[in-house]
Amino acid sequence: MCSAPQGGGPIRRTIWAARFFRPAVQRAGLAPLRIHDLRHTAVALWIAAGASTLAITRWAGHSSSAFVLDRYGHLLDGPAATATACLD
Repeated sequence: MCSAPQGGGPIRRTIWAARFFRPAVQRAGLAPLRIHDLRHTAVALWIAAGASTLAITRWAGHSSSAFVLDRYGHLLDGPAATATACLD
């Protein structure tokens, strides 16, 4: 179980990763998983769940929907096929 930092204060990503994230990744056998990979996983799951591009843009903290479409557009093929089937 993780304990709170002594005295509070901001959590430093590098320290958190070294103390908690990387050891957990090693124990789970998921190396070389990076923290940023979790962000991509979240976006992929939001797309699979049918979230709108605008919502994903906001949740992921991207500045434009165009970036989301450029980066993750290939994942939208499934939902697009479903929409096309519904229109038929």
